[in-house]
Amino acid sequence: MNAINTKVLPTKRKQVALFSSDPQFKREVATRLDALAIYDVRISETADFLNGPPAETRPGIVILDLANGELLGMPGIVAARALWASVPLIAVSDELTSEQTRILVRMNASDWLHKPLDAKELLNAVTFHDTGNQGTKSRIITFISASGGAGATTIALSAAEYLASKSTERAASTCLVDLDFQSANCGAYLNLFNQFDLAGIIGQPERLDVELMDVIRLSRPSGLTLYSFERPQLPFEPQGADFVFRLLDLVAYRFDDIVIDLPNIETPWQNSVLSTSDEIFIVFELNVASLRQGKRLYTKIRELRGNSVSVTLVANKHKRKWFGNHFSRSELEKIFKAPHIKSVGLDNALLTDALNRAILPSEVDGRARFNKDLKRMFKERLDDAAR
Repeated sequence: MNAINTKVLPTKRKQVALFSSDPQFKREVATRLDALAIYDVRISETADFLNGPPAETRPGIVILDLANGELLGMPGIVAARALWASVPLIAVSDELTSEQTRILVRMNASDWLHKPLDAKELLNAVTFHDTGNQGTKSRIITFISASGGAGATTIALSAAEYLASKSTERAASTCLVDLDFQSANCGAYLNLFNQFDLAGIIGQPERLDVELMDVIRLSRPSGLTLYSFERPQLPFEPQGADFVFRLLDLVAYRFDDIVIDLPNIETPWQNSVLSTSDEIFIVFELNVASLRQGKRLYTKIRELRGNSVSVTLVANKHKRKWFGNHFSRSELEKIFKAPHIKSVGLDNALLTDALNRAILPSEVDGRARFNKDLKRMFKERLDDAAR
């Protein structure tokens, strides 16, 4: 059983400006947000809000402790808010009078929380209003098998670990999301099993927040984060799709590189994932059935995206002779009418050993042809776009 993890270290910490004259409130908010390792909280006295944002940096969110609302009666408070332009403002206070509430509305506050502050409400408010202006857009890299057993899961795991292996910071900003809820093979291949009971969350997807994401994650020694759950009925549950979209939204919020293992069965979220991916790898075997499904998938993706997405076709499990005696590279290019066709050698002994030991093929023998083929492909297809 994988131990519960409580710390993630993304590469970028977003600025939150906290204005308060209440020592306990400042301590509680700063402790809660700093613990997520997402935010860098800059604390000032309440009256400093009137000075506007500091010249050297503009925070992504402002939290303003209004206490009993006295600050709302000060001249220039509405004009001071204008200095912050479109930066979301989360106001926190005791009960306000109707006049104070009107002033808060004129200040274009994004949210209001009641004191004493509920920690979960704070996190939900901050993550909801976080505009992400200070972070770069996450890169979504999706692997999908043309047919069962084609090998997309193994290659997705290897891709995620390849990205994570570049540095400690890169590992902390990379995650793998297993959307095959039938088997959860991303976790199973590594003998990592999520023991968290998702029943209550799937029925109420809004309960899934950044704090809970730390509890339900699995992790590798490299620092790579995995989200993998075995729940075969999830695609058929009334709010299953809402849960998946909520999960993907939060993952995109937290990580720079997101590797997705997407099953080839039709699900309510398949088109959405394919439509938002930056890189897509279609993994197929060199037989007629797998090639037919691979062609169908490739056509579907091009109809969804046109040429706006990079698609790599991966001929997996090929024998030492270039594609054996059945399909040549030129024939594959004619079938797919696509330039990016890569090959990965067949090595049953290596893959069996990796599965039995619950480790990655690269950890069994990094010099094996299978791993060299993958590394060459990842270097060409992923490193060029890496930030």
